[in-house]
Amino acid sequence: MNFWRKYHSDIDSNDPRYNQLTLIYAIALLMVLYFGAIGLLNITLFDAAYVAVYDFIGFVIATSIFLYVYRGGNLAVAGWALVLTLITILLAFIDLSEAENYSLVWVTILPPISFFLLGSRAATILTGLVFIYCGWYLYQLLQIGVPGHLGLGALFNFAEVGLAHILLFRFYERSRQRAYDKLRKLSITDRLTGVYNRLHLDNNLKQMVALAQRTQQPVSVLLLDVDHFKNINDSHGHLMGDAVLVHLASLLKNLSRNTDLVGRWGGEEFLLLCPNTEASAALYLAQRIIKALQKEHTYRGANQQQVTVAVTASIGVATYHPQQPFVVPAAISEQAATSSIPTDNDTVVTPEVAVAISEKLLYIADKHLYQAKEAGRNRAIG
Repeated sequence: MNFWRKYHSDIDSNDPRYNQLTLIYAIALLMVLYFGAIGLLNITLFDAAYVAVYDFIGFVIATSIFLYVYRGGNLAVAGWALVLTLITILLAFIDLSEAENYSLVWVTILPPISFFLLGSRAATILTGLVFIYCGWYLYQLLQIGVPGHLGLGALFNFAEVGLAHILLFRFYERSRQRAYDKLRKLSITDRLTGVYNRLHLDNNLKQMVALAQRTQQPVSVLLLDVDHFKNINDSHGHLMGDAVLVHLASLLKNLSRNTDLVGRWGGEEFLLLCPNTEASAALYLAQRIIKALQKEHTYRGANQQQVTVAVTASIGVATYHPQQPFVVPAAISEQAATSSIPTDNDTVVTPEVAVAISEKLLYIADKHLYQAKEAGRNRAIG
């Protein structure tokens, strides 16, 4: 279904909304074809104009939902509209047929669609109400007497099947959501330290840059590198080095704000993304990190050996402020200083521009980190 790419270019096959969007299109299209065809048959073949009216109403609503989604409409709104339309048509059909020919069986298509489009909680409540209504409706028909072979057993069968559907699909949806959440966490988390990985940091930095342009608020990055990390590994073993990285990650999370993102950039390097943070505040945070890290800490090395050492780090700080020209100091790099970055405050940050600004911001932080190393380590430069 690539025809909808024009208005949903942000949703690819890796997006969790992809299957939801595909299902909405498929159901809406099937409803359009079904109601159109059945409506014509009810007029021409069965001489049931009163039923055809409901069919054509369903046809119009389904067509409207299809066009709404096709033009880039909100998927949550479309999902609710589709499910509520389906419920209305099903209940109207059951009422018109007075539950003859086992028309109540059609209600069983509701749970899988509802749980997929609405989520576990909303679908449980909605389908539960529909099944309760259908059970009550069937009971009323039994009280007044209806043609066919419906009896008390049919009522119990319907209630039991309905409850089983709700419980099964609720379990399936909750299991699927938990599995997705677990996989997503694994895909964005560094396995050793438990902080975010480079891919997640890279994606979020672009989003922060775009948000900074819209809100006219600065965004700062802190690039941290452990000093003499190779010596730690060589002297005390890699388990000791891992323990240092885990401790550093924990310290960074404790010192940063809830709105900041902490992640492992690679090896012994860590990156902090700080939205709504001026350069002075970012540099102050870097100084706090260096001061806290200097305190001696006991690490567990090879053979469970306890080693108490003081670890130092160097930090490079860089800030992007939409209200100020974003220029790299020529002392860092003449080539980077002349790179194409918009300085107009009204410039809309496209994905391409956000990537360019992000790369330039990281370039500045990396150069400041290099300067901190050259100046003797155990310091922050911004």
